[in-house]
Amino acid sequence: MQETHSTNRELPAVLSPAGQGVVLACLLALFAFTGPFGTYDTLGPLGRVGYWSVALGVNWLVCASVNMLTLRAMARTPWRRRALAVAGANALAAVPGTAVVFTAETLFRPGYVDSQLLPTVYVSVVVVMLAISSLVLVVSRAREPASAPEDHELGAGAQRFLDRLPKHVGRDIVCLSMADHYVEVFTTEGSTLVLMRFSDALSELDAADGLRVHRSHWVSRGHVTGATRRNGRTLLRLTGGREVPVSRAYLADVRTAGLA
Repeated sequence: MQETHSTNRELPAVLSPAGQGVVLACLLALFAFTGPFGTYDTLGPLGRVGYWSVALGVNWLVCASVNMLTLRAMARTPWRRRALAVAGANALAAVPGTAVVFTAETLFRPGYVDSQLLPTVYVSVVVVMLAISSLVLVVSRAREPASAPEDHELGAGAQRFLDRLPKHVGRDIVCLSMADHYVEVFTTEGSTLVLMRFSDALSELDAADGLRVHRSHWVSRGHVTGATRRNGRTLLRLTGGREVPVSRAYLADVRTAGLA
């Protein structure tokens, strides 16, 4: 029998529809004025407006949809993984995007581009989509701290423990695990080893929103994404896909906390 538990977390903030409209209008104006990809020499001003309204406008909708779905699906993963996922998704989205460009070519420049240039057009579409995606990622990451307070933030009493962590792993702790004389700290950005007793680490994190679930494991509540039973054992699923076991001694506490 499988038990599941989901946490309510805010999805990453992305450009609002109004913001997307403003950015798209600016890009259309820029492309129509500068005429990239040979459109300046082959089309007049109105032709360029029509061409880029189709080629860029439709692909913006495709790209924006892909970005939104990917960011929502990867909401609990580190930003590096989100960026890679968005890049991969856009590489796939560029396939129908290339068809959109060929449609624009057929409408406004018939005979200018043939099927032999398909790879070149595809690469161009990927470049444009990645540029749009980069904008979405930058805005999304910049706005995320201003969204609703994260329920996994650590309390002020954990400052001393946080100061032990190297900068490259950040301070958003997912879980701790005992590793001989070290404490292995997993964050949304990576992991590191801290030379100290596990009990001392838990003492420093006493005010943090987390709990011990095993003799060798502590988890941050806000990073618990679900629970399952496997081979007679209860496991907690955490942000980033990691799983930690719950021992019988702590199972009652975990259930009281609503995590299993």
